[in-house]
Formats: sequence, structure tokens, C-alpha cells
Amino acid sequence: MTLRAAFALAATLSMGLASPPPATAQSLTIGVEAPFGLDPHFLFAGPNMAAARHIYDSLINRDAESRFVPGIVQSWTATDAQTWELKLRPGVTFSNGLPLTADDLAFSIARVPAVPQNPGPYTSNLRTIARVEVVDPLTLRIHTDRPNPVLMGQLTNIFVVSRAATEGMTTSDFNSGRAAIGTGPFRVTESRGREGMTIARNDTYWGEAPAYARVDLRVIGNDSSRLAALLAGDVDLIESVPPADVGRLERDARFAVFRRNSDRIMFLIPNIGAERLPLLTDTAGQPLPNNPLRDVRVRRALSLAIDRTALVARALDGQAVATGQMVPEQFGAFDPTFGVPTSDPAQARRLLAEAGYPNGFGITIGCPNNRFVNDARVCQAAGQMLARAGFVVKVETQPWNVFSPRTVEGRNDLPLMMYGLSLSSSRDASYILSTSVHTRNVAEAFGQGNRGQFSDPRLDALIDAAIIRSDAGREDALRHAMREAIDQVPIVPLYNQVVMVAAKAGITYTPRMDEQLVASHARPTGAMR
Repeated sequence: MTLRAAFALAATLSMGLASPPPATAQSLTIGVEAPFGLDPHFLFAGPNMAAARHIYDSLINRDAESRFVPGIVQSWTATDAQTWELKLRPGVTFSNGLPLTADDLAFSIARVPAVPQNPGPYTSNLRTIARVEVVDPLTLRIHTDRPNPVLMGQLTNIFVVSRAATEGMTTSDFNSGRAAIGTGPFRVTESRGREGMTIARNDTYWGEAPAYARVDLRVIGNDSSRLAALLAGDVDLIESVPPADVGRLERDARFAVFRRNSDRIMFLIPNIGAERLPLLTDTAGQPLPNNPLRDVRVRRALSLAIDRTALVARALDGQAVATGQMVPEQFGAFDPTFGVPTSDPAQARRLLAEAGYPNGFGITIGCPNNRFVNDARVCQAAGQMLARAGFVVKVETQPWNVFSPRTVEGRNDLPLMMYGLSLSSSRDASYILSTSVHTRNVAEAFGQGNRGQFSDPRLDALIDAAIIRSDAGREDALRHAMREAIDQVPIVPLYNQVVMVAAKAGITYTPRMDEQLVASHARPTGAMR
């Protein structure tokens, strides 16, 4: 079965909605890890998307298993290799009572690239869209400039707003709650900026009613503080449970832990594009005249220095899956013959010597300290492994809201940085290859996550050819491109992250593969879904 046919079949099989359970009047308080905004088209990042899924619907719905299923768009069909037709669900309204029409979908797509001063635009999700046509109030037609079998997956990241309610509104209007009007399961009753928000059940929601009538999302960035809030009863449910505390919570009858392998691959990014970086130094601390990371031997030494299995065991208490691949095992292009790379510090030193650095050189690794599971601890452990291979390492960790803008093109001064990428929008290697490996090309929405400015025309050609395929050879082509990319080390894959959520006894939560914590996935234990 082709990928396009599989998408169409998923849409057909899922059209029936489950019978909604009786809604309750209970409230739920959730401790989340990172601040978020309410403009669904500003800063393409997990915390913002998780917040958005409470209020808005994406064009194509994505369930907890990251399957593409009917939502406000009830069905989608590829009418030819470069045209998709989307049929809207009749009778859907926004939380302010306005009807949803195809014009709102077209407006939302057009708004994405138009949001000003956007440090992380959602435009990569519009890649290949040439034009959008409103056929009638319940039909949208999307024309692409080349075949794109994963376009519907990309659209699971594009949220729909009302043209009538939000045209001319700014990101500040959304963040205040004034323009935060959607068709999702909740509506905003109070926005508290970086501290969180309070939401209430949207009684006009087209789908299954959330089990909780009122939800308070509180931002608690520190892992220990978030856990303490759960233990003290100040919150009912928390995300990003510290791995070291999972066992203790599982042995305590007052709590329950819910986990699953996520779609996120964590990796290091060497800064290859800069000719020189002040944070690349000789062993005496003086800046190097050139950038050694441009030499593939040096990048391979970085990869050889990392003991991925030990990293998972020590820094993540075993709560992750070590890998050297760019996709998790359950996604397309994963290569079962390619095992976890073996660490070899001695060979890493030999490669450094061949590249002209027999005594190593100084390198700074930068990481967030409140975005990914145990990110600061992972960063420290990776730094120690690099040091054993001959690098003179300095580790810098920063809050996500400082780290992320620091690493954008034109500002990035870090020689090596840690990031993670969620792959549910493609469910195969096409997304990470086109986003983090392909040469940056803003006009065609390639390379948005290529913070190291890696560029290889030969690899670009392999990626370009593989991602437009929808035939039986697609996966082999993607696997080949991935293996070629791994050899050139534009990124250093480390591990597949695990989602971990904890709640008070009496609450059941279904973790999402995409790691986004959404209150509608919580319910009283025993309640039917």
C-alpha cells in the first residue's frame, strides 16, 4: 500500500466518533514544565503546540498514537499527485459561536508565514503548498508544487483560527486570551502569561467532551518543584517526571505513572557553517583561527566519544532508548540492521590527530535546562564523555527561552548544542532529513532546524528525491538518505526520549507519542472513553 493510500484509509476507518462519556463537573490542576504562548502560529515548539491543542483544532487531527484521523476535516483525498481535497465536518463552530468554514482554514494557512518577528515559524509545515482554493464552505483544495505524500501529516501542526474573530489581531492579542478563539475542546477563561492559564470545557465542541469542566495549567519549570507540588497535593498531574523518581512513584499507591516511547529523537548539532567561533579554542583557551567542526573526521570523533547506552543509564536512569539513527524504531526508514554505535574514545583521539588536533581543542556544548527530560544532566554527562576523547569541554545550560533564540541563524555562537525533534508529522525520516539535514532554504521551507548550517548538495539531492516518493520504494530511499547523512554527521543522534506523566491515584492519563500534554487525555479512573 502506498503512503498516500494509507493516509486515505486511516481517514476512512476513523470517521466514526466514539460515544462520549457523561461529562463531569470536576476540575483538574496540571503542572507543566515550560512557559507557552497562545498564538498557535508563533514559535513552532512543543509547549506552544500542547497549549494550542486545548483551544484549537489542527487542520488534520492527530491522536495519541500519532495517527492522522478525522477531526474538523472529516476526510481528505489526493485527487492527483499534486492536489489534495479536504472535506470539513458540517456543523462545527468556534467557541464564540461563529461557524467554521473552509475560508477559516485558508486564512489560517495564509497567516502562518505572515506572523511578524517570529523566531520559530511554522512554515516548514507548509512546504510544497503552492496555492489554496476555497471550493465551497465545506471544501478546501490544496495545490502543491511537487508531490508531497506527507502533506496531511504536516497539517497536523497547523492550527485553525477564525478569520472573522482574529484578522488583524497580534500575537499579544492571542496571548492575552482576547483572540484565543478556536474549535477545540476547551476555551480560555484566564491567561496568566508565563505562569500558565485556566481553561473551561467548550460546550460547543464537536467531539468527545473532556472529562474535566475546568483545568488549571501551572508552569513549574523546576523538576523537583513540580514533583513536590504533586506530592503535596497542590497539583493533580505533572509532565516530565524526573526519571530518578519514577520507581518511587510507581511504588506509592497514592500515585500512578503513565509512560510510552515518544517520537522525539535527541541529538547534538555541531556548528559547521561558521568559519570561526570564539568558543572553539586551543588547549590554552585562545580562539582557534578556523572551525575544526567543518572536518568530518572531527564530527565523527564527536559521535565516537559518546557512549549512548551509558548516557541513557546514567543521565536518564534508563528512561530512554539509545540510538544512532534519526528516527525511532516505530517510524518509517528505521534500519533494524544498524545497531547502537559503540563508543570508542581511542579512535576518536586518532581521528582528532589525523585532523590536526593531536592534543584536542576546547569546545563549548550548550543545552537547555528546562525543555527536555533531564536535559542539563544529559549535557553534563555528554561533556564528560567528550573530555575522555580528547576534547577540552565547557558546558553551558540555560532556560529554553534564552537558549532557543541564542541558536537561531545569525546569532548562534555555540560550537555544539543539544536539541530534540518530534517526528509525528511525517512518521518517517523525511521530516528530520528535510528540516535538520537539508541545506537551509527559507523560500522552500527546508532546513529550518539546521542550526549547524550543514550543507551537502549531494545529500540534498538524495533527500529531495526520496521525500516526494509515495511508492513502495519510498522507505528504502529514505533509509539510504539517512545512512548517507549519518556518515557525514550533520547531527549526532543520541536517544529516543520517553514520555513520563504522573498523577494522583484516581486519575488516568493517556500519554501522546508527540509528548504534548493535553488535558482531554485525562479522565477519572474507570471512566469510559
